[in-house]
Amino acid sequence: MNPLATVRRLAKTYSPTRILGALRRRKTDWLRAMQYRPDRTTVLANAVLFETFQGKTIGDNPLDIYEAVKRARPDLTIYWTVITGKTTAPEGTIGLAHGSREWLQVLATAKYLVNNTNFPWYFRKVEGQVYLQTWHGTPLKRLGRDIENNNLTKSYLDTMDREASFWDYLISPSPFCTQIFPESFGYSGRILETGYPRNDRLVVQPEGLREAVRARLGVDAQTTLVMYAPTWRDFKRSATGNWQTVNYMGADTPMPDGTRLMFRGHTNTHAAHTDAVAGGAIDVTTYPDVAELYLAADVLITDYSSVMFDFTVTGKPVIFLAPDIARYESERGFYFDFRNEAPGPMCMTTDEVLHAMANLDAVRSDYATKYAAWRAKFNSLEDGHAAQRVTDIVFGQ
Repeated sequence: MNPLATVRRLAKTYSPTRILGALRRRKTDWLRAMQYRPDRTTVLANAVLFETFQGKTIGDNPLDIYEAVKRARPDLTIYWTVITGKTTAPEGTIGLAHGSREWLQVLATAKYLVNNTNFPWYFRKVEGQVYLQTWHGTPLKRLGRDIENNNLTKSYLDTMDREASFWDYLISPSPFCTQIFPESFGYSGRILETGYPRNDRLVVQPEGLREAVRARLGVDAQTTLVMYAPTWRDFKRSATGNWQTVNYMGADTPMPDGTRLMFRGHTNTHAAHTDAVAGGAIDVTTYPDVAELYLAADVLITDYSSVMFDFTVTGKPVIFLAPDIARYESERGFYFDFRNEAPGPMCMTTDEVLHAMANLDAVRSDYATKYAAWRAKFNSLEDGHAAQRVTDIVFGQ
């Protein structure tokens, strides 16, 4: 990173607005930490707490594990972390607002904890609790300790290490991830190389679901539905510290005849998302279950998002729009030669994307070999039964 870019990054990182916002969040966390008393737990409840992205969604791997657990363990009381007014717990379960007294109580007393990211810094696992960490994607971009020049503080690294030390199990979707995860997370516990539960429905597709989702989105059977799902950028933050939205397709990008575009913003950018971000596309940023969108879509456009690894389970074509790939490579870094192994065309402009969309048969033919190699490397365990394998190991009696 050049000196000017470093100065700009530091100025944004330590802006007064961001510092004040961080102090307010820290105050809230300290108040919650005072209410959270795992040291007072004497008996664990026969219960499980599921959480996905701090309650911002009800989905990802925890949702599919929940479906298997409710069948296998009807004796368990099931809780979900929710954001009041934004997410709702599945019927028959109990929703707990993230950070509430009730949530803190269950966090300290539930026998089982299932999360796809980390609990807050003040979390401490109680003796006897079983913590299943599902994580939320195959990494293209470097994670945690593997990010070069990440400028992480010692306290942050200590928090990472402490969190990973609480995990009893970590799910891996492939042999590739089994090699990557331990070092990046500082984790030395048991890895469940099972495939990703969230991809089960992409293999054993529920009858009529694709058609139902498309109808919900107002898309008929003859239309080619394209899903655009860019990831967030480390270098794009607002003055208040929120991750800024990303959309390189542009509001006025003309779609080919018979084609509709839907836009899926990353979870990290939800706070900055507005209706205008999606432009003329169907905005599915807050659609509750991204797996349903994979089934509904005919083509994926992405950049560095882990959606690429899940979507290829479907066998449908992928196009990459990555105009800032040189910067992303140098500042974040990749775990493998992405440009060479990508299972679809690497585009720098929307015109290149539109050309690829107009020639999908050629894309399928030209990238057939790379697509097959990609699936062999990243999707070999996806057989529709990952959630059951995880449930048998973690929740078996």
